[in-house]
Amino acid sequence: MTYSIETQEEIQVLSVDNLISEFENRQILEEVKDIIETGANRFVIDLSKLRFLNSAGLNFLISVLTKSRNAGGDTVITNVSEDASKLLVLTKLKHVFTTANSVEDAYQLFANQN
Repeated sequence: MTYSIETQEEIQVLSVDNLISEFENRQILEEVKDIIETGANRFVIDLSKLRFLNSAGLNFLISVLTKSRNAGGDTVITNVSEDASKLLVLTKLKHVFTTANSVEDAYQLFANQN
């Protein structure tokens, strides 16, 4: 799995190419936890490279969302594929997550919160 976390405009942008492995997801979550401990609490998860979303991936998304909200921030997921969107609807998580069409749209959502 490849992933990256970059800070842009005080927002952590997490790009992932898969979230299939629970073990690998935990490694990313540790890094997210460390970032939150530095005071950052707003995350954008870019799913543009994600081809498949399973229960491990859903658990990962819920974990990042929970950690960011517990720290007083939020998480926006972007570039959600049609299949992933159907899974969010099926699992009744569509209304739990804030979604945006692009990373730039997610920035605008955060800007409107201020």
